[in-house]
Amino acid sequence: MKQIFRLPLLWLSILYLATGLTYAWVTPVLEKPDENDHYGYLLYLRKHRALPPLLSSERWMHEAMQPPLYYVTAAVLTAWLPDDPDLYELLDPNPYISASVPGHRNDNRNYYLHPPYMTPLVMGARLVSLLFGWGTMLAACFIAAQLFPRRSGAPIAAAILTGFQPQFLYIATAINNDAAATFFGALAVAILVYRLRGGRWGYANVCLGVVLGLASLTKVNSLVFFPLVGVALVLVHKGLRPALLRDGLVVLLTALLIGGWWYARNAILYQDPLTLKALSTFGYVGDRGFWNRLLPDLRSIEYTFWANQSRTFISPILPVRLLIWWGRISLGLLLLSFVVNGRVVRRYSGALVTLLLWPITFLLLLLAYWGRYGPWPFGRLLLPALAPTCVLFVWGWYYGLPLTLRRPGLLLCATVILVISVWLPWISLYPLFHPASERPAEQIAQRVDMTYVEADTGASIARLVGYSLLARYAVPGTYFPLELCWEPLGRTDVPYSVLVQFLDLSRFDAEHGPPVWGRRETYPGLGSRPTDRWPLRRVFCDTVLVWVSPETPTPLGAAIEVTLFDAVTGERLQARDAQGAPVALTFVGSVAVLSPAQMVPPAQPPLYVFDGAIGLNQVQALSGAEGITLTLTWQSIRPVPYDAITFVHLLEADRILAQADRQPLNGRFPTSYWLPGQVITDVFRLSLPAGVDVEALTLGLGLYRWPSLERLPVIDAHGTPQRDNAVVVEVSRKQ
Repeated sequence: MKQIFRLPLLWLSILYLATGLTYAWVTPVLEKPDENDHYGYLLYLRKHRALPPLLSSERWMHEAMQPPLYYVTAAVLTAWLPDDPDLYELLDPNPYISASVPGHRNDNRNYYLHPPYMTPLVMGARLVSLLFGWGTMLAACFIAAQLFPRRSGAPIAAAILTGFQPQFLYIATAINNDAAATFFGALAVAILVYRLRGGRWGYANVCLGVVLGLASLTKVNSLVFFPLVGVALVLVHKGLRPALLRDGLVVLLTALLIGGWWYARNAILYQDPLTLKALSTFGYVGDRGFWNRLLPDLRSIEYTFWANQSRTFISPILPVRLLIWWGRISLGLLLLSFVVNGRVVRRYSGALVTLLLWPITFLLLLLAYWGRYGPWPFGRLLLPALAPTCVLFVWGWYYGLPLTLRRPGLLLCATVILVISVWLPWISLYPLFHPASERPAEQIAQRVDMTYVEADTGASIARLVGYSLLARYAVPGTYFPLELCWEPLGRTDVPYSVLVQFLDLSRFDAEHGPPVWGRRETYPGLGSRPTDRWPLRRVFCDTVLVWVSPETPTPLGAAIEVTLFDAVTGERLQARDAQGAPVALTFVGSVAVLSPAQMVPPAQPPLYVFDGAIGLNQVQALSGAEGITLTLTWQSIRPVPYDAITFVHLLEADRILAQADRQPLNGRFPTSYWLPGQVITDVFRLSLPAGVDVEALTLGLGLYRWPSLERLPVIDAHGTPQRDNAVVVEVSRKQ
């Protein structure tokens, strides 16, 4: 008994099942690719005890045209589990998933609103897929055992590469028939390689026919296995011989006996034996042109085969990039092994050709046919060829390296896949669906303490505890990261949305309100904590990416408005401040909007410095027929907590002829928004009194605080204080 538990494959199987449980558990229900429709198929079988029609009007039945084997197996094995609550009612679609920010992973990646996060039936059906994945791993180990020397470690390496390939493990823990199809493909290859290596088995043809029949009852694209098996049988018999015809007929008739009835049913009832008509009704785009899409499709296939464990397209992280490069290195070593070990290749030529045909055929079909009408092809469609592919990669790592490096190479090859696969659920999948971070309220720096209540009942729904600006300033045409920290106090009948807006209050219009230069709508928790079901009294923080309009005038001091509202009716929750008083305008903070060019410091030091914080770099006063134009170029030296007001006095001797007092840029960009190193250019225009000699005029200018009217102290470049804390400028005529 002790020797049994020392077997590497046994311990590897235990690790595989444990890792698979993690992949199955951390992803909420129906969040894996097309899982809702596969789940609907399972529910139909449990409810009606009959196969669904190819086209069904019921919800979540887009996969009704799939062959039934996986679903029947899952229904039988989970028959003892209780029915789920009505997930149609509990799982509202997340409307903001289509507006998730490109290149940002943790942003509305959940297809449905949760909880529930897991149900017994969903978990049970996922574990059925996991068992098919386990069988695929064992089949890959058996295939490698036929091709490599004993004690080479290659069979275990092939099992690791197959079973722990992250995309396969992700799909093999979904309610999905892909894992079952992959298993039957691996089983067919295992039988063929066994025969090609001279194995004797009296029932091999019958078993091969059973496998093909079961595969055809699992997924329609498994029909590709039939010609591949035919080519392999030619290699087994070393040509077109009578024995080939006998074996081929046994395989074909057995397969037809097992799986042919389902295709005959479709032909009789729906005149659609291969379900191609049913498949064409689901809105695929037109032909994108083979040569135009070849390179982009190859990149997409590579990425979605090795990574992208998500229902949507997500940006890669470091382990994902390592996987992609691992795949490229493995492919390179495979090609190298064919060159440097020609003698070994010739010895195993029949088996190698069989292994190569599997991935090459599926890749060509994916490029030329399956990816022809979709927006981009999915690499998971190559999974039926996974076991042959992984065995070939093991071949490359073993025979593509020098003899002394073969075992260390295999160890490195398997370790990379194993470590990344075990690690990935915690650094990718879990954060993807649980992006909000919980933290104590006292750790939040910028406190707000604004409470949102229902207008009718006065019931408290949420408290905006505080916020943080995660960048120094916003740039037009980009997303600005704003962290909002919430404390749920109650629940709403329907999910309310968070609305964040950047407003220009200097141009407030009583009828239309202020201009909106930044906007973002999302559910709290970036879609993971809707207000109709969020956990109460647990403070969490979101990083909301707010789109800033490319047309935003810069520089701009934008007020940040945060509201909770019903996206269907437009009704907003009422806001109250920390004292419980109603708040008409829900402004919680401010942000500077700048272009990068405005953050380039000048080469020369400022001519004057106000309060040690604000520099005046250039000043020019020109007179013309329309009056006097004063151009001021300011430089922020250090932040100031106040909004200074600029005063300009047109002087004749000591008499003021005209004056202007306002915040910089007509209040659009107050000094409290200025960032160190920033340059701001402001223009004043004063009317020139008739009959006044321009050469006798001067301008006095400076800054003061409101409401004290205290002027900011000012010194020149030599440190000399200026009289009356004002800068005097002569007026020049325009040339």
